[in-house]
Amino acid sequence: MKRPETIAWKKFIGSFFYAGRIKGGGSYTSIIAGLLLYYFLGWNSLSYLIVFAGFLLLSILLSYNLLDDPSWFTLDELVGTMVTFAFHTKSIPTLLIGLVIFRLFDIFKLPFVKRVEKLNFGIVLDDIISGLIASCFLSIIYLIKRL
Repeated sequence: MKRPETIAWKKFIGSFFYAGRIKGGGSYTSIIAGLLLYYFLGWNSLSYLIVFAGFLLLSILLSYNLLDDPSWFTLDELVGTMVTFAFHTKSIPTLLIGLVIFRLFDIFKLPFVKRVEKLNFGIVLDDIISGLIASCFLSIIYLIKRL
């Protein structure tokens, strides 16, 4: 049996400092993460990659024994948000469009993404896939804008 302080710690970090405890916590986590990433990290930097790797590992470790994707666990949204913006030009329009696209793909999952969610680490993997899809959409928008 797990110690209560371990469970409390897991919920505190896993809910992104209790943002996941609020109704719509996944969206709040994504918005907070996007703003923090925008103001504190270059999106094409080594520091971004290191922070991403740390949150990815932490998210996988904390979601390991979760049987489903509980609404309070929003650290996976942070990871998906980071995937969305990796390798894109840092700008306010990119931030806003990326957040909206990521949240849409995360909320309204494509059928194959729903199946991935049932796999080991699927709680995190579905957000990574949603982030990759959102990142592709950002790239397409950028290419169309350049034409």
